[in-house]
Amino acid sequence: MRIGWNALYLRKGIINGTSIYAEQLLKAILAVDSDNIYYLYLNREQADFPVPEAPNLQRILCPISPRTRVLRYAYEQAILPFLARRHRLDVLHSLNTIAPLALPCPSVVTLHDTRFVVLSEDMSALRRRVVIFFTASGSRAARRIIAVSEFAKREMIAHLGLPAEKIDVVHSGAGNTAPILFGEAAAAIRAHYGLRQPYIAAIGGGYPHKNIPRLLAAFARIQADFPHDLVLIGKVPPNVTPEMLTERVRTTGYVPNAHLPTLLNGADLFVLPSLYEGFGLPALEAQAADVPLLCSRAASLPEIVGEGAYLFDPYDVEQMAEAMRSLLRDSALRQALRAKGRANLQRFSWQEAARQTLAVYRRAAQG
Repeated sequence: MRIGWNALYLRKGIINGTSIYAEQLLKAILAVDSDNIYYLYLNREQADFPVPEAPNLQRILCPISPRTRVLRYAYEQAILPFLARRHRLDVLHSLNTIAPLALPCPSVVTLHDTRFVVLSEDMSALRRRVVIFFTASGSRAARRIIAVSEFAKREMIAHLGLPAEKIDVVHSGAGNTAPILFGEAAAAIRAHYGLRQPYIAAIGGGYPHKNIPRLLAAFARIQADFPHDLVLIGKVPPNVTPEMLTERVRTTGYVPNAHLPTLLNGADLFVLPSLYEGFGLPALEAQAADVPLLCSRAASLPEIVGEGAYLFDPYDVEQMAEAMRSLLRDSALRQALRAKGRANLQRFSWQEAARQTLAVYRRAAQG
């Protein structure tokens, strides 16, 4: 088959669940499949997108910027179908939510979640209407839809009216695959961000639904009882005000993939307080970094973390604070969560995601 990958959405310097999904899934597919021919459609910022060269891979650099969404959407809808015809594609896989409405070949689209429907605070009203229109229309036109969790599949059926029989659930792998560093190398990475141990880690996430204000409120209730700082890794969401970032709260700003596992491993506890996730890669990244996981029980997260996390209600600040107290005071419980987290990781691999995605391509091509 001749298969296209629509990755026009990727932005330089932005590392999130959908960018990790694209990088790790494409690497895994190319590692297990040398028979099909692949065309990877990238925007002009992504000439160095970190997927290895392969004899059966051709990169197509498109003259658009992902930062101008109107032009990107127009290119996806008008020019990408032309390229699909020129390259005689058998299938085009759009890797993040929005797919061309009219293609000369079957379409596959990955929908990571439906937060643009259920969470109004994450984007402007106009952008939300545009995303809902293109997502719903492109998904209805697609031959197959990939959901990254059973929860995400249920959400698509409930909020977008998509038929269950055309949705395939393919779990992602465990996120970041960079090695954990120890000793002086780990200390140097922590020093680079001005961090001191002991600390509690969390991912800032950059969006209001990451629920960081409630995490900060919960930490404020326990900080007098413990020596730990709270470290927010990555972009701080816009609903976090400067007054919330007290002396015991550290922020790192941008952290490259190579540093993240080491920063997580250096924590005594990782907290994921999110109100909504379609999958929850940070949870698996924490388990892979061998750090005890304290996790919201919202959305997809119980499905993904299995028994390898201590769950709490993300809307209840006192319950979150009490959960942190319990884990910080109980080293045996933390050790048990580490072991259960390692066991849970066995359910997820990018190699298996690649094999299942290839099966989706075959089903799409065969009709």
